[in-house]
Amino acid sequence: MRLEAHGLRSGYGGVPVLHGVSFRIGSGEVVAVVGRNGAGKTTLVKTVAGVLRATAGELLLDGTEITRLPPSGRVRAGLRAAFQERSLFGQLSVGDNLRLNGFPPERHEAVLALFGESLAGRAAQRAGTLSGGEQKMLTAALALSSSASLLIMDEPTEGLQPSNVELLGHELHSARESGRSVLLVEQHLSLAMRLADRFIVLSKGEVIDAGTKDDAELTGRLVQHLAI
Repeated sequence: MRLEAHGLRSGYGGVPVLHGVSFRIGSGEVVAVVGRNGAGKTTLVKTVAGVLRATAGELLLDGTEITRLPPSGRVRAGLRAAFQERSLFGQLSVGDNLRLNGFPPERHEAVLALFGESLAGRAAQRAGTLSGGEQKMLTAALALSSSASLLIMDEPTEGLQPSNVELLGHELHSARESGRSVLLVEQHLSLAMRLADRFIVLSKGEVIDAGTKDDAELTGRLVQHLAI
């Protein structure tokens, strides 16, 4: 699935955050979005997912414009997002959250086993009693286990133990190998370097650099861009 963004602008309450962002994701490609805190990364993925409405620009999915589609329409079109903020129904059980996300009971344990023993056998537990890292894993597992052709992953490793970061990296690699496309926001630079085919760097809502994994100078530039 191909995604193209042309001149995207969006923000909050009339305050602009993105200022004409353009990029593309090819089928079976991982594109990593990096930048310092406040660069506009989460605003970008929320705009792509339809949670925030673009005030200008256009989004094309396999050549079809989806700029005005609501989030539900984008999900039906093949997009699935796992946002940085926890988006589970905390008062409901893990199993109920799985059902609300379209997974029948017979698939629950397979989804929960995506991160090894961390979530296995927890279907009856109230989702709000999971640790922060466990909730992040469940959110990521819901996206990775879906049938979506394009995954939007917003800081998926935040709060995860190193072993689970590796498991997540393996699952994202498998997603790419199966032909799925991934828009990845990730501060874990070593993981992003292993997974991504291309990078875009945001600063103050604008793309200030871009490159491919074959660019010999890319790593040095990324370190400079992310330096505090």
